[in-house]
Amino acid sequence: MIMKRNIKIFGAVVMAVSAAMYGCSKVENGFLSNQIRYVDNPIKIKRGQIQSTNPVSNDGSSAPVVYKLLDIRDAEKHTHADSVFKNYERYEWIGKFDPEKDTTVALLNTKRQKVNTPCFEFNEHTGAFTFYGTSIKVPLGTYEFDIQASNQNGSKEYKNIATFTLIDEPPYHVGDGGAAWFKDGTTTSGDLGVPTVTIRKISDEGTNIILKIADQNGRYFNPAKGEIIRRGDRSDFQTYAQFHPLERTDTSMVCNFETTPFPLLQSAYGYLIYYRIPSQFVTVDPGYAPTNEKIYNVNPRFQFQIFQEGTYEVVVKIKHVNRII
Repeated sequence: MIMKRNIKIFGAVVMAVSAAMYGCSKVENGFLSNQIRYVDNPIKIKRGQIQSTNPVSNDGSSAPVVYKLLDIRDAEKHTHADSVFKNYERYEWIGKFDPEKDTTVALLNTKRQKVNTPCFEFNEHTGAFTFYGTSIKVPLGTYEFDIQASNQNGSKEYKNIATFTLIDEPPYHVGDGGAAWFKDGTTTSGDLGVPTVTIRKISDEGTNIILKIADQNGRYFNPAKGEIIRRGDRSDFQTYAQFHPLERTDTSMVCNFETTPFPLLQSAYGYLIYYRIPSQFVTVDPGYAPTNEKIYNVNPRFQFQIFQEGTYEVVVKIKHVNRII
């Protein structure tokens, strides 16, 4: 009886497997899905910053699939987005750039060339967009677009497949920092807190940073007269402004950073910028140094990154210190 029962069970399993095998039809050769889509729709694009979107999801369509951008429209007016397709001048990489070796403008220019193109590129193999810094010239808003997908099965159009919205976000980042006083000729020191770093974009034109270091009352130290000096082998502004020497004025240090992001390369100290203000140019508030003698130099450290071309004013305000006028 047990043997007969096992035979019946075995036969049932075989029949079930056979039915499953013959009941499942083979996937169509050259399948092209109707459900091709952008998973991250709606897409947000930071205007003026280099950004790539995620590839399109082909929903199991047979490779290779080739994508074609058919149109981009203003999502409110449903009219062709002329400003998105308008040509703008920008640099395009034509060679592999090595920020550790290509440290002059002449070397940099062997790896890039000026082109006049729309603010984006569309990848026919992935369906992804890459937006460039020239998107800063395109009006804010939401845009809808259509694509076509093709493989050995044929072609299909996908109307209003997704939208992207151009948004404005700060084109910079301020990292951690700090400041300390040191008694001249000793290792005796004390904490002065984290300096306040304020960044203001003055213009969309150029690639310039105007760096100013101020006391707690906003009085700028004078780089041209040696009121701001390097700290030995620590990284400073010139470490990252690798293409041009700094211009020192009575209130600022100015660099042309040439290409984004700035800095291009981290130093041994990350992106930190270190400086020293000699004791003859600064006093420390009572309660923060042991005495009010003019024997304490001040050492700020700070860091920031710029992601978009333009001209920026960066003001670093050191707490609890006063510039000697």
